[in-house]
Amino acid sequence: MRFSITTLGCKVNSYESNYYKEQLEKHGHQMVETNSPCDVCIINTCTVTNTAAAKSRQKIHSLKKTHPNALIVVVGCYVQHADQQEREKLNVDLIIGANHKNELVMRIEELLKDHVRKDLVEDIRDFTSFEEMPIHVYESKHRAFLKIEDGCNQFCSYCAIPYARGRQRSLSKEKVIEIAQSLSNKGHYEIVLTGIHTGRYQDGDTTLAKLLKELLEKTDERVQYRISSIEITEVDDELIDLMKQTTRICRHLHIPIQSGCNETLQRMNRPYTIEEFQQRLDHIRKEIPDISISTDVIVGFVQESEEEFETTYKNLEDCAFSFLHVFPYSKRNGTAASRMKGEVHGSIVKERVNKLLALSNKLRQNDMERFTDLEVLIEKQDQDGVYHGYCQQYHPVKIYSDVPLSTRIHVTWNEIKDHTYIVLKKEGSLCD
Repeated sequence: MRFSITTLGCKVNSYESNYYKEQLEKHGHQMVETNSPCDVCIINTCTVTNTAAAKSRQKIHSLKKTHPNALIVVVGCYVQHADQQEREKLNVDLIIGANHKNELVMRIEELLKDHVRKDLVEDIRDFTSFEEMPIHVYESKHRAFLKIEDGCNQFCSYCAIPYARGRQRSLSKEKVIEIAQSLSNKGHYEIVLTGIHTGRYQDGDTTLAKLLKELLEKTDERVQYRISSIEITEVDDELIDLMKQTTRICRHLHIPIQSGCNETLQRMNRPYTIEEFQQRLDHIRKEIPDISISTDVIVGFVQESEEEFETTYKNLEDCAFSFLHVFPYSKRNGTAASRMKGEVHGSIVKERVNKLLALSNKLRQNDMERFTDLEVLIEKQDQDGVYHGYCQQYHPVKIYSDVPLSTRIHVTWNEIKDHTYIVLKKEGSLCD
């Protein structure tokens, strides 16, 4: 059986698509490009905004049209959030929502045999246990991802994720350690702990910090760990103390702020004020001076005035993030924000987005110039013999070398170009 996978949305969706690929190939099936003839088209969907939901629908209809003889399998957030009538209109062969994802291969093989259409979407309130979806190897990569958490209890006013993925639930500590050891044994020297709300990891008394401590103790000392994203309220003293003790936890945290204005944050239902955020940021940097901290920002949220935006701009500049991921606000039906009045005109949102992107470029340059010596995980080599990777602070690095490079090396950069460290190295000048 030939299959294709189309992935929309976040990095967690990308992780899950990699899991589907690994499991299907393990059962003898062959992955092909989406534009190639295939027997099964899998669409891993997103619903975070109305636009994302529309893109999911468009992709489903497009693949049905271009692959009229293929079975169409739709999985993930969009179909979980959609009502039964909307799902029926899709007219596809198999629908799996936020649960039964680890049964995808079995369900597809059943479908190939009996050709009976199924809709496996269940009430989101019934999801109480974490579905194990371990990926055991990432081909030709030293960095691996390990999903340890799913779901969210925060209910930000703009976000549909709690309705599409359910409440928080975590992979057992023992299973996390087992998978990490397996990844380590296969040569993955950096493991990224990921989830919808990674900082809320909880298995009994085991928090994220306690989990990391055990991972450090029970995996090869060459393995480093990176946290995909974490809320400022979850960077507790235990985690900070652990990061101070070891460089095996990468010197980068991605901490979403979403807005730098208290009035906007309140409408967003975010669990902090800008003053609380900045105070915690200062404490983290005081304890870990070589850390870089990046963030997410939503621009043009409902009722965001020019004054509120300027406040956000100034506070983002003062926070000195290493870079910004900037998102224009997009309404999602069913959220609290979708019922608020006062949408910001698209042209104004676009102007504000561009202003913050320019700020992000300036912030990244400033942050990159703080560092001289870099520890770099080599991820790939292009056709010109140039090596690519990321340093501990998660800035991209491009290395021109006369000698083969692999795994993790220490270098000194020569210039910064297009927000990338450029390293010019000759034979004998590299330090492993």
